[in-house]
Amino acid sequence: MILPKVTITLTRYAESDGLVSQAIAAALQQQGVQGEVLFIDQDETSSLGAEDFPMANLGLRVERGSLGSLSEARNRAIELAEYDHILFIDSDAVPESGWAKAMVETLGKSECGVVGSRIEPGWPEAPPAFAKARVLLDQYSLLDLGRGELTVMKVVGAGFGVDRSKIPPDLRFDPDLGRRDGRLFGGEESDFCQRARAAGLEVRYNGRAAVTHIIQSERLSWRWIAKRMVYAGYGRAKQGGKPSPSSRASPADYLFAPLYLPPYALGWLWGKLSAS
Repeated sequence: MILPKVTITLTRYAESDGLVSQAIAAALQQQGVQGEVLFIDQDETSSLGAEDFPMANLGLRVERGSLGSLSEARNRAIELAEYDHILFIDSDAVPESGWAKAMVETLGKSECGVVGSRIEPGWPEAPPAFAKARVLLDQYSLLDLGRGELTVMKVVGAGFGVDRSKIPPDLRFDPDLGRRDGRLFGGEESDFCQRARAAGLEVRYNGRAAVTHIIQSERLSWRWIAKRMVYAGYGRAKQGGKPSPSSRASPADYLFAPLYLPPYALGWLWGKLSAS
């Protein structure tokens, strides 16, 4: 049986070898596919390489060099990928062994150009109370729309994929959006999906494809969430349109709204003023 070919790719900005190694090891152990893991390592002092992962089903290719943003790293991956089915994970996301196979099955559908996966949390301890608010869970790049498959408006960056053979040649991630220089800008996946849909492609979610997003302990503080909401508001102002949460509001969303709406509004104002 001929297995589908994929390029699984990830980059890092300042994450530790230990954290990144979890993601790479899980990517290399994918079953039901063949291909490569493309690691764009922005730590030019690191020696992390294939010899550190002796048990692998896929090959590991490492490209080193500093890039200006997560969006630029993803665009670089699109250019460098050996195969058209390109699957992205964050450097702190651990895919299940059948993740890539399920993602490629969805990308194989004729109109599908972008696919997102189910993203579950890997909490370091009991999650904070505000994590019950779905709008705040979005800030941890989490998504659970069930175990089925459906058409969606956007994907979440911790685990998604594109079919390079279907997307327009100039469709790339906006370097003015997305994480850069340690700043928590976002919105690049939503913008990418919006332009893919405008080109006539379908964006789908596959709940059979799952990754665990490792939540680092410093992200459990309200200070981190407030900072993240500022950048979320900034990204929305840059994209235009209305906020588009991944799921319906819960009672906790209304309960915590007085806390997260002010930093979001501040970021939105920042984005509007910077564009004028």
